[in-house]
Amino acid sequence: MTRVKICGVRDARTLQLLAAQNVDYVGFVFAASRRRVSPQAVREMLQRVPEHPPAVGVFVNPSREELAEALACVPLQVIQLHGEEPPDVCAEVRARYQRAVWKAIRVRDGAALAEEVSRYQPHVDAFLFDTYDPNLAGGTGRRFSWERIPELAALAGSVPFFVAGGIDCDNVGSLLTAYAPPAIDVSSGVETDGVKDEQKIRTFLERVREHDHTNGRK
Repeated sequence: MTRVKICGVRDARTLQLLAAQNVDYVGFVFAASRRRVSPQAVREMLQRVPEHPPAVGVFVNPSREELAEALACVPLQVIQLHGEEPPDVCAEVRARYQRAVWKAIRVRDGAALAEEVSRYQPHVDAFLFDTYDPNLAGGTGRRFSWERIPELAALAGSVPFFVAGGIDCDNVGSLLTAYAPPAIDVSSGVETDGVKDEQKIRTFLERVREHDHTNGRK
């Protein structure tokens, strides 16, 4: 079954919908972004929806103090590092907090990623391959060249990976049919005017599940 993470959640109503729809992971952005939420707000959301999916905290080059404050406040299952955090920082965070650490790798057209991925491989629990933008760490709403997914899968090896960036209701079916990534991450693709859209979320998940059913993915 294709695992789905819906990121950039900012309200309990959306979280309740994702819980009811059995989404695999829900992401909360703690970094500078129009989707940013405070640890206190996330804690309140999770308390209001106790059956919530596993919570992923998204950080960009966080300080030790920022991480400590968030982890003391919010019961995160996963720490997603989406900046330029080096491999030793990933290893330190994983050891200190005993949480899964996912590392975002921004994919540039024509860039050689083999060395970068190999340096992180021993120190992370999953990769998230996202679109490169010189001004944004993520949330670009644009896709990278999906033709590179087989290469990325080979580089990740035994480490699970997500595909992110520019995925929406209209193209998720073609993505899954052509490349069948094990997991996908969506944010702006299920939004309308920057707000999570219930119908888009339902449609997105229906199309993922329809693909999985048709292709025997369980």
